[in-house]
Amino acid sequence: VIRIANEGFNEITQFRSQQNVKFMFGFTPKLMMTESFSLSNHHGFYFPSDFVKSDPGIGKYTTGVKKGNKYPYQFESLNVTLKYRFYSRDGEKEHFRMSTYLELAGGNEAHDEAEPSLSGDNGGIGAGLTATKLKNRFAISATIGGILPQKYYYQRLDSTLQVKYGKALSYSLSMGLLCLPIKYKNYEQLNVNVYAEFVGKIYDGAKVASNGTQIAIENTPALEKGYYLEFRPSVQLIFRSILRLDFSIGTPIVNRSYTHIAPVYYFNIQRYFYFK
Repeated sequence: VIRIANEGFNEITQFRSQQNVKFMFGFTPKLMMTESFSLSNHHGFYFPSDFVKSDPGIGKYTTGVKKGNKYPYQFESLNVTLKYRFYSRDGEKEHFRMSTYLELAGGNEAHDEAEPSLSGDNGGIGAGLTATKLKNRFAISATIGGILPQKYYYQRLDSTLQVKYGKALSYSLSMGLLCLPIKYKNYEQLNVNVYAEFVGKIYDGAKVASNGTQIAIENTPALEKGYYLEFRPSVQLIFRSILRLDFSIGTPIVNRSYTHIAPVYYFNIQRYFYFK
């Protein structure tokens, strides 16, 4: 499978865009590997020079990074994921399946929020479980996982900067309904699905150190611990059982993520290749 995932949103005066390119291969009916890389204009190469400030009264501190800065469109990171389906109960027009996944990501992005993501923002390790139930035209899927991000580290001639991002628990629930075709005749028919997805995280606050000394974080919600839940209504089109298009819009319903500004627009295109 080859998948290109596109994400975009307006951040004050800048339109933020990210593309994530995935290559998925099934070794067996139960074991799949995914390799991906991402590109975006979400970050600069380094944190700005005023990220760490100094005050005679409180010493060194940070108020984060100003939103709306102009950044170059650049390569972010690599990600490798292994997914293993360890349970299946299949029947006619129904199934229940469970799988586990392990993902590794490499990168040293100047990510200016506490919330981690292994799809471009951070390097690190993640693992979790997914359960999927299909009954006739209705499917429901739930995923829960953990993220352990690696630290950001940058050394200049006269100073070092280290940012330790928060550990996170991610969760999602999606429910989909097959609308077309009304009756299957062959695999060439167009499939139209509508589904609702709820996505969120709980994460710890970030810690920032300058020259080995932890500094204060002042009035910066993006660097503090938090949680949120987003709603993403979606439409999915499948052509000839091999080409899939997804369109969705994300908006917060409980708190918010500081890594993007709603509404967030998602467009995915996925092509399947079957080898005998």
